[in-house]
Amino acid sequence: MHEPDEDELLPNGDPSARTAALRAAVQALTGDACRVCGHRLCGHEAVLAVLLGSRGAPRCAACAAREHAEPAPALCARSLQWIRRRECFHDAWRAASAAEGFGASDEPDCLFAGTRAALPSAAAAAATATSAPPADDRHDAGDLGCGDLVLELKFRLGAMAPGAVLEVRATDPAAPIDLPAWCGLVGHTLLHACHPHYWIRRRERP
Repeated sequence: MHEPDEDELLPNGDPSARTAALRAAVQALTGDACRVCGHRLCGHEAVLAVLLGSRGAPRCAACAAREHAEPAPALCARSLQWIRRRECFHDAWRAASAAEGFGASDEPDCLFAGTRAALPSAAAAAATATSAPPADDRHDAGDLGCGDLVLELKFRLGAMAPGAVLEVRATDPAAPIDLPAWCGLVGHTLLHACHPHYWIRRRERP
C-alpha cells in the first residue's frame, strides 16, 4: 500500500505520529451519524470510514457494504485483512475494541456477530443506490496493482482542479479496499464505487 507523503492526511515517517493522527481522526468520527441511515458509528465503523475514504461523509458498515455491493460481514472481513497489515490502523482498531468492551478481539461482536441494532430501512437502502456522479475526467487503470495504481492516480488527480471528479476503472481484485483506503489516507473523497468503477473527488486543499 502506498505510504502517504508529508502533505497527506497522516504524518509521514514517524509511526507514532501516524498512529496518533489516525487515533484522533477515529475519535472525531466515533459517535457521528451515518450519512445514509443515521446510525451512530462505533469506533470500528469510524476506522472503516477512514479506511474506505468516507471520513467526510461517514457510512456505517451496513451502508458502506451496500455501496460496495457485498454483504457487510464480507466487507468487514476484507477490511480487517488490510487493517492487520498496517500497524497504525491495527492500533486504532484494537483501541476501539478495548473502548467498547471487546478486549483484544479483532472481530468484535458489533460488526462480526450481527449484534448491531436494526439495519437501515428500505428507503435508506434505496438512497445508497444513487446513480454515478458526473466525472470531469476518466482513467482506465486496467489491472494495475495498488502501488502502481495509486502512484498514477496521485499524479492524475494532482493535475486536476480541487473538487474535480475522476472516474477510474480498476480491475485489480484488491481495488475495492486499496482505492478507498488510499482516498481516506490522502484526503480525497470516494463519491461512488461499483467495482471496477470508482468516482474520486480531488481534495479541496492543495
